[in-house]
Amino acid sequence: MIDKDKMTLFVTGMFLLLIMTTGLSYAYFSASISGNENAKDMVVEAGTLSLVYTDGPEIKAQNIKPGWSTTKEVSVKNNGTLGAYYNVIWQSLTNEVANNEMVISATCQRLNASGTVEGTCEPISQAAISNMTIAKKISIESGITHKYTFTILFKETNADQNTNQGKKFNGVLGIEEYVPTQFEKDDWATIVSNVKSGNTSMYKVGDTKEVNLGTTYGTHTLRIANTSTPSECSTTGFSQTACGFVLEFADIITTHNMNPAGTYNWIQYDAGWNKDGWPASSMYTFVNNVIYNALPSELRNVIIDTATVSGHGSEDTENFTSTDKLYLLAPKEIYTDFNDSYDTAKDLTRTLDYYTAQGVTTSNKSGAIKKNGTIASVWWLRSAASYGKNSFYLVNSDGWNHETTADTTFGVAPAFRLG
Repeated sequence: MIDKDKMTLFVTGMFLLLIMTTGLSYAYFSASISGNENAKDMVVEAGTLSLVYTDGPEIKAQNIKPGWSTTKEVSVKNNGTLGAYYNVIWQSLTNEVANNEMVISATCQRLNASGTVEGTCEPISQAAISNMTIAKKISIESGITHKYTFTILFKETNADQNTNQGKKFNGVLGIEEYVPTQFEKDDWATIVSNVKSGNTSMYKVGDTKEVNLGTTYGTHTLRIANTSTPSECSTTGFSQTACGFVLEFADIITTHNMNPAGTYNWIQYDAGWNKDGWPASSMYTFVNNVIYNALPSELRNVIIDTATVSGHGSEDTENFTSTDKLYLLAPKEIYTDFNDSYDTAKDLTRTLDYYTAQGVTTSNKSGAIKKNGTIASVWWLRSAASYGKNSFYLVNSDGWNHETTADTTFGVAPAFRLG
């Protein structure tokens, strides 16, 4: 039986901050919180730049139980003459609630210059309150207002939640200028030149960059997943997939099966197969031909070959080593504590720097979630499961890893190395 004893939760007032820089001029933004009759504005000036903070009423919630939630309305108006971008952030955050049970989400209405609702703007999907950045690079046109309704929820998990008795949460919401990273600003030739010379301090693990895969697949987000090369990468037979400068797709490009139902080597497989592993799979051919050729030529020119080690199924006895341009990840490259014996190659790779920094484990798994558009979705991994003849590993829509039959159609989110 779930014990829902008293738990104290303090949610402080919410501040909003937004500045936007365009060239040598400043596009001025105002930000407000509805229902702030008793709030005091504070203006901070530095040279010609003015920052306006508007403090809304403090929210206090005591003796809450799992299932509790509260809402807050926030408006962001672009009073400038140019379109711009902003991030939604926590200006300050203390969250003692464990197991990602405190989450935040938001719906958004789009108001025109007259203040009339004329549609919706991009919502903020429910996510654990763990990172300081809630949503990044939100576009807003001149004269437009984004009116958000934020929901903060203490999730009911239908499991023992006693560990969170007596824990506290407080935070101050904010909005900041979106500033592109050096990784976003540099072209691919510059990036790879810096990688080859070891001059990569300006590129941070987690930095992202959009890439256009053409009319078929559209624009997607690449993320720096790794920059380190520890000594274990030099071990004979060690996979190079989590060594060096590794980029991965932070979202799902499209969907595909690992292998279809049908005949392989004159044997009928009604649920697909994992015979001959990742290198002989339909997914391998799709990723290293169709997806690779959809990348811009200037990016293809700087992708290097990667020695990729992958596990085997029940019809094989040895792991596989292939030379890949693009590859899917393996479970150990995501979960720091992954130790499933059915992945026979788990000890021949390491966890990528990004997932290590996010603290992703088989129990703390929200950092492994990827989206297909705006929906969290299942995505494939390259490792075959050794207990059967037709299963590969995957990451579920909630970040959980498990295995399923190869003929299922799930998300494709490959990685590759530059150098």
